[in-house]
Amino acid sequence: MSVVSADTSVTNEPEIEHAPVDDAERSSWLRRHRADLLILAAFVIVGGYLYAHVWVDPGGRRPLHSYSDYFQFEWFLTADTRAFLGLHNPFFNDLQNAGVGVNMMANTSVLGLALPLLPITLLFGAGTSFVVAATLGFAMTAFGWYLLLHRDLRLHRAAAVLGGAFIAFAPPLVAHGNAHLNMVSLWLVPWIVRFALKLFRSERPVRDGVWLGALIVYQVFIGEEVLLMAALALALFVIVYGIGNRARMRDEVREMRRPFLIGIGTALAVSLPLLAFPLYWQFFGTQSYKNIGDLNYVTNDLNTFTEFSTKSLGNQTGVLTSTNYSEENTYFGWALPILAVAIFLWLWRDRLVRTVAILGGLFAVLSIGPEVVVHHKGTGIPAPWRLFVNVPLLDSMNVGRFTFVTVAALGVLLAVATDRVLKSARFAGEGERKVPVRLIWIGALAAALVPLMPQPLPATGLPAIPRFITSGNYREYVAENHTMFPVPPMDAVNNVLPLSWQVAGGMDFRIPEGYFMGPVGNDREASNQPPKGPTATLLLKVFSTGKAVTPTATEKAAIEAELKRIKADAFVAYGKQATTRLPELQATLDPLFGPARQVDDVWLWDVRALTN
Repeated sequence: MSVVSADTSVTNEPEIEHAPVDDAERSSWLRRHRADLLILAAFVIVGGYLYAHVWVDPGGRRPLHSYSDYFQFEWFLTADTRAFLGLHNPFFNDLQNAGVGVNMMANTSVLGLALPLLPITLLFGAGTSFVVAATLGFAMTAFGWYLLLHRDLRLHRAAAVLGGAFIAFAPPLVAHGNAHLNMVSLWLVPWIVRFALKLFRSERPVRDGVWLGALIVYQVFIGEEVLLMAALALALFVIVYGIGNRARMRDEVREMRRPFLIGIGTALAVSLPLLAFPLYWQFFGTQSYKNIGDLNYVTNDLNTFTEFSTKSLGNQTGVLTSTNYSEENTYFGWALPILAVAIFLWLWRDRLVRTVAILGGLFAVLSIGPEVVVHHKGTGIPAPWRLFVNVPLLDSMNVGRFTFVTVAALGVLLAVATDRVLKSARFAGEGERKVPVRLIWIGALAAALVPLMPQPLPATGLPAIPRFITSGNYREYVAENHTMFPVPPMDAVNNVLPLSWQVAGGMDFRIPEGYFMGPVGNDREASNQPPKGPTATLLLKVFSTGKAVTPTATEKAAIEAELKRIKADAFVAYGKQATTRLPELQATLDPLFGPARQVDDVWLWDVRALTN
């Protein structure tokens, strides 16, 4: 019996009979896969539906609740494209954090998405690449799980479609669709699951191991957090599955040992050499960090498990109860958990159902974090994750996202139960006591899933970019690979728009500080707020106090040294904040660098005489 098959000794399900096909059908790949292609097309349409408000103008709109992360991913896609075309090191970039740089492997730089999207980014821009990647990410994730459920578990096609659709379009994934390309591009995960579990019964373990190794390598360059989560889930799945029938597993282990060891050895032989340098750079290279420290804040309030997300049909108030709109990691309503428990009780003798249910419940509990929290208030009750908060690698995970495993488990439970209903008689009982089983099941699914159905993500227009940038006039004042100092300075919370200036300007200039994950302090814990240099500190003081600031002689010397180090050519003030504080900015900067002048739609201080 395969590790990934239902327990046929309990279910006694009939083998699927395949109708004979003639030679013409065998020669036509399109005909043979017509149903699968139609299902894939349907998933793409649903993915497009999610981003309908963005697709109206993909280069000029973004998801409304994307916060700063949209601009970060837009920047990553553009910077990756520049690295590929210029044959630069894709694992390091100094366009942000001028003079220090950014460890791209230690950030969610989605190199694995940027490469196939390179032509779209070049022709239409990173904004279009974002919505293409997100739309296809949802669709291909659903399709991958459909194939696993239909072909590997041999479930009814309709049941597999239901399971795949639920997994890809469940509330947690839709929430991350606001901004996080790495968390919605999960299309390799079902393939990793398929090949990993296939190794236990593989007749060609070397070939399957090569595929698994290649998939692991590619997933690293899309999202390591997802890969680590999948690895933990797979390991626990195998353990729980084995414990479920220890007597039988003793015999099975003897059969499984050889193909598994050959396959996993091959996968490691393929993946480790290819990942050795990227992972070395991530953990020991320039701007590497130890763990995410205080950024490991995403946990799930207990109350959110039975609420509806702001993107679900069941929530018509739009009230946010999670950390932010992109981290609504639970939100299953009441009906779905009740239905899941009912499926477990109904099919608990099925080894697969039992294992998947335990796995999903375990990851749901872990997602609560180290302490039970209700409505943002700690209860003082310790939760299981407290045991793992200081474990290397695990200490760099946002545990609230562990519900992605719960979502996959729920999808499998729904698919297996639906398959069982569809393969059973339409009615149970006899005479007047006949019960319409399928009709009741459809009603139960509707009650549980219709309120969870997603609404299109709201969208908004992109903020204006200075004409000074879009016209190319900035090149008269800022040399290539030199630094433009934006005013107000870059800040992860209040001002990430200079990232879009760089994108619009073709990534020709650098900016100080930025929005990325980098080390802070002697402990080298990660922060998305890099330390502010003396120049940014001076400018932020002007904006926070609303008064001009005269730096001391020591501060002035530190500012001049910093500007020389980062090769700054100009300060550029733009936007409402800068206009409001312009008199105070002039009173602060004019004595240092000479009078500001208006160029196009910005105010500019030329500091080349000082820094060169």
